[in-house]
Amino acid sequence: MTREKKKCIPVVIALVVFAAALVFAGVYDLDISLAVADPMSVFGRLLEILGEPPAILFTAFNCALIAARFLKKPRKKKKYYALTALACVGMVGTSFYTVHATFKYAFAWSADINGTELIIPGWVTPVSVLICVVISAIMLVIAMRMKRETLDKIFDTACRCVFVGVTTFVVIWLFKLVWGRVRFRSMDGDYSLFTRWFIPQGFTGNYSFPSGHTSNAAVIFTSTYYLRFTGKKYLKPVMYSCLTVWLVTVALSRVLVGAHFLSDVLCGMAITLTIVRLWRPKKEPLFV
Repeated sequence: MTREKKKCIPVVIALVVFAAALVFAGVYDLDISLAVADPMSVFGRLLEILGEPPAILFTAFNCALIAARFLKKPRKKKKYYALTALACVGMVGTSFYTVHATFKYAFAWSADINGTELIIPGWVTPVSVLICVVISAIMLVIAMRMKRETLDKIFDTACRCVFVGVTTFVVIWLFKLVWGRVRFRSMDGDYSLFTRWFIPQGFTGNYSFPSGHTSNAAVIFTSTYYLRFTGKKYLKPVMYSCLTVWLVTVALSRVLVGAHFLSDVLCGMAITLTIVRLWRPKKEPLFV
């Protein structure tokens, strides 16, 4: 068996397992949620708050690496200024998104505990802006302390990491808008609202399918792109194992808290991991 065929074996096994799990979810989605869902689960709510930031902030840091690379170019060109500005916008924008979302999920949990209506205080937005500016500044300082040769070396990888984040966000929200599947916890006991994952409902304003938290959490797998620079083979299985445990934990927490069905998290996971694989570094870089 050739080396290339051996590499395909894990992928084939993963696809078979995923297909079986998706068929199982298609039959038992509602039953599983009825058995395990607890909207007030502390574990589920904590992961709702903390599940997305690691991957999103990692994407923001890759934007910082891209900006630093252009800022350290010896010959300044107009396009470099534009690309630097674009990278900085991406860095600040992704940081703001995750900081503001963290506040929102925390206040939603508090409102559910107290049995009150969700109200986001007016100070949340300016404080989120301040925090994301601080985070972005720290990221840029760290990136700027790296040597220009190093930034040139990892530039292609950093771009691919950012493109995975952007592609995931766009694809997931296109699915959410078109599928219009109602969340389990939004049914309020009216299970006649339940729909199978493979039947799109159109633009209903419901966004259960696929799971955004799970798909965003899976973006952290782009960190494996940097393994090729380490030269330490033992890191690969360790890193993949840790990231898989994290992703599965986030995915299960979404089912546990009633935010998604099993099929939602499976498809969210599959979509992002497919995007991660498509954007993985090749021998010939796309961006130089």
